[in-house]
Amino acid sequence: MKKIVAAWIEQILEFDSLEESNCYARDLINKGKKFAVIDTDESLPDGHVRVRLRKQYNNNNFPGREET
Repeated sequence: MKKIVAAWIEQILEFDSLEESNCYARDLINKGKKFAVIDTDESLPDGHVRVRLRKQYNNNNFPGREET
């Protein structure tokens, strides 16, 4: 029998600004989603901010350090 021990979704997102990125993170916190920011790149040539993150999937256990 298989058992899911931990699961998450990894995403790379681009935002128009750091403020928009922070707003997205606050929304995740308010919704009770566990997540971890892996990397943030604020030096894109077009002024956008790229964020790589992992977030909880379907209320499965989320391993390691989390933001919430």
